[in-house]
Amino acid sequence: MSLHAADWLVIGLYAAALLAIALKVARRQETSEGYFLAGRSLRWPFIGASLFAANISAEHFVGLAGSGYSGGMAVGGFEWMAIFCLVPLILLFLPFYIKNKIYTVPEFLEKRFSPGVRLFFSAFMMVLSVLAKISISLWASSLVFSDVLGWDRTTVIWVVGLVTALYTMKGGLRAVVYTDALQTVILLVAAVLLTVVGLSRVGGWSGLKAQLPPEMFAMVKPATHPDYPWPGMFIGVFLLGSFYWSMDQVLVQRVFAAKNLNEGRKGAVLCGALKLTTPFLLVLPGLIAKVLCPGLDRADQAYPALLGRLMPAGLLGLTVAGIAAALMGHISATYNSVATLFTRDFYLRWKPEASQRTQIRVGRIAVLAVFIIGAAWAPMIGKFGNLFTYLQTVQAYLMMPFAGIFFAGVLWKRTTSTGVLACLVTASVVCPLLMWNGQAHFLPFMEHPLLKPWLHAAMLAFAVCMAVLAAVSLATRPTAPERLATTTVHGLASLNAGTGMPLVRDYRLWLGAILAAVSVLWYIMR
Repeated sequence: MSLHAADWLVIGLYAAALLAIALKVARRQETSEGYFLAGRSLRWPFIGASLFAANISAEHFVGLAGSGYSGGMAVGGFEWMAIFCLVPLILLFLPFYIKNKIYTVPEFLEKRFSPGVRLFFSAFMMVLSVLAKISISLWASSLVFSDVLGWDRTTVIWVVGLVTALYTMKGGLRAVVYTDALQTVILLVAAVLLTVVGLSRVGGWSGLKAQLPPEMFAMVKPATHPDYPWPGMFIGVFLLGSFYWSMDQVLVQRVFAAKNLNEGRKGAVLCGALKLTTPFLLVLPGLIAKVLCPGLDRADQAYPALLGRLMPAGLLGLTVAGIAAALMGHISATYNSVATLFTRDFYLRWKPEASQRTQIRVGRIAVLAVFIIGAAWAPMIGKFGNLFTYLQTVQAYLMMPFAGIFFAGVLWKRTTSTGVLACLVTASVVCPLLMWNGQAHFLPFMEHPLLKPWLHAAMLAFAVCMAVLAAVSLATRPTAPERLATTTVHGLASLNAGTGMPLVRDYRLWLGAILAAVSVLWYIMR
């Protein structure tokens, strides 16, 4: 399939608008706070749009539709659980982050525990960002553009990665966030168009349900389901998602840059509202493809196949622009976060006297290095199976123990740095062991039907790690009180929205409405 003149016109207009925004906001950066955190001046609409754009990438278009094609709507549970996972960020962690005026999440760990915990976590997040974010996003985009347009996959990986790196290097977080606002609009419009056109071809929602088995529409699966068991979805995914939305530098860096606590909270609530739509906009096309394009060799071909079958000239270009927007928004966010982690957590430890301009230059070099490594690793992702399941599996095993560390550190004053290090050592043994067992099946007790699902195995690893953390913390000297003053919960004051704030501007009203909406939707789709 080839693009028509109307498609190229739409893509050209999108590229021109993106470039114009990037150049307008990418003024000369004089301070590291301006470059890495946009001067801590962001308002809630831009925070919410940027959080959403940073989360949605090409692997969501490809992977969620592919999972929908093979397993139905149940994978959309990951998207709806994200709304509940935003609650710990909004209510618990964000007040500490804003109060401490930190640049990176690992910086908070140093304030609560020790420099060693900070460096370990920062290095872990940098490696994970390359292997499970940048690389998989570039590979997923190459699949779409290769299958739909016949473009060379290697060329797509390097060109898209380089273009995104260049505007990220120039403008820092400010350029990333303001271009994300445009990209959020583009990707949502593109996703809505494909879903609407697809539904019209299969006879609407009722026509689609008449042509597929009922279980394809059920979003609550039995406890023994291999991929989406309900205990794993409601408990395991909550732990996993709490890490992702409250502790992952890629996303949390946007709320670090908020003008104040209330702006950060409202931005996160807006992101939650946008996440309500993603099962219908990104998973549902996979079910539509199951009807219109049966017999695909790979489930990950569902979204590209649907594009080729349904999108006319002009709309195809808009959809391609939407996928590019999702890709570039996610990758630019990851570039900027890794640059911040490297500069603030490692370079400044080596060169604490570095000037503001030197820090910005080091950050830009880090962006370029991460682009090269990520693009070089991207083809390796093709050796794995379903993209989205791969991404979630890696994160589930490795991130759940870190989520436990954060929750314990903030909620339980008795948590010690020695207990945290013991937990990390345990995780480095137990998590790979259970991941390997998922392929080789050499642990007999893991053959129990309730332990076979990968989410339940990850929850078991989490439980073991937390038991070690608690036992070692209780056996070692308590943390000095001065470390706990600004890093642990002392009451419910953090829930206050602000004195005299009108109800319509109170984040709690809108958060409650969104939580109620997703609960009703989940009940309907059970």
